[in-house]
Amino acid sequence: MSDAAEPYRFADLPLNPIPPGSTVLVAGSALSGAEGVTRALVTGANSRDEGMLFVSTNETADKLLAACRRTTPSIDTARLGIIDCSGQAIEPSDTDMRVKYVSTQRDLTGIGMKYSALYQALYADTTNGRVRTGLTSLSSLLMYVDLRQLFQFAHTLSGRISSADGIGAFYIDPTAHDTASVNTLTQLADGRIDIRETDDADDDGELRVRKLPDQPDGWQPFTLP
Repeated sequence: MSDAAEPYRFADLPLNPIPPGSTVLVAGSALSGAEGVTRALVTGANSRDEGMLFVSTNETADKLLAACRRTTPSIDTARLGIIDCSGQAIEPSDTDMRVKYVSTQRDLTGIGMKYSALYQALYADTTNGRVRTGLTSLSSLLMYVDLRQLFQFAHTLSGRISSADGIGAFYIDPTAHDTASVNTLTQLADGRIDIRETDDADDDGELRVRKLPDQPDGWQPFTLP
């Protein structure tokens, strides 16, 4: 099996390898650690010579980089790209990460165009074109666009990920939306990872995988670095 066809692996999470071309929905409240799990699914690429690409809707590129560095201090910014849709003031970065800016979360067309350009650049510069995508978050975008528009946008992104044999992790806070909206967005993913808080001080939370093949059954404790 070629490297391009190898499944994606996650050393810091209780997950078995996930097939290339998959998109997963990571669902959990803001306090559950779900956004951290989403980042970890992407930054797991750091030790595997894979590209990392984030669409950040509520954090500047520098703030997102700082969050990534808390769990992955050695992150290779040369293989990191961020679409900054926060609409906040642009701060010059002192790293070699690739950043593209979109002025508002409402501009899904602009986000999609910047994403395609940055994905192609990372794909070309990364061993065997392996790129991981994180979208943080669907919930933030749903404050600015309607469900139909968001579904179409996310479906397009997941289609690009599938065609390039990448992997995508899209974060949503299900407590912020009605059940029907969450179920609709769940349909665009190949699987779903639910995150919940735990009372165990030794763990950051628990996760449960649905729909993805060959994954652990039931709730699994996890601890991020």
